[in-house]
Amino acid sequence: MGGEPLKSDQSFEEVVVQRRSIRRYQDREVPEELIVELLELAKQAPSSMNGQPWTFVVIRDAETKKRISELKNRFCPPEKRSFRAEFLSQAPVILVVGVEKSRSYGRELENGVLATGWLLLAAREKGLGSVYMSAYQPHDPGLAVEIGKLLHLPDDVQAVTILPLGYPDETPSKKELRPLTGMLHHEFYGE
Repeated sequence: MGGEPLKSDQSFEEVVVQRRSIRRYQDREVPEELIVELLELAKQAPSSMNGQPWTFVVIRDAETKKRISELKNRFCPPEKRSFRAEFLSQAPVILVVGVEKSRSYGRELENGVLATGWLLLAAREKGLGSVYMSAYQPHDPGLAVEIGKLLHLPDDVQAVTILPLGYPDETPSKKELRPLTGMLHHEFYGE
């Protein structure tokens, strides 16, 4: 068994460790064939009962990106208001990851988040940047509903995440991580 080796000059570990949240992008188009490569990788993610429920909406239109930014700001919870979403308008591409509810077996959120994780790592490996943004919140589905209306999603499709995508125009500092010793337990919590 075993997978194919990575074809880039980065190891999987390097891709994982170097991935950062990117909110500023170069004024440079992302080729369609590169988007397709990312989506081909994203559809390799695991899904509940192998339902493969994903839908991906690729958005390049400036007005649609602006409206998504406005919606994201409008539905932003108070504790996150310092993280404004205007930068979405400047991203060359926005990917909205959705799932077909009928193929999700009650795991809409998990299925969408798994594909999104694959996309974030694939983007990093291909030299692109992105940042994870939620479209769906179980306690307040308003943003996902409005995005669904904006993008004409059918009733069976639930928007889960929003990913701006482009060539990074910033270099975030090294990520400070909690020590593993505070997270790791053997056999029982606290052991």
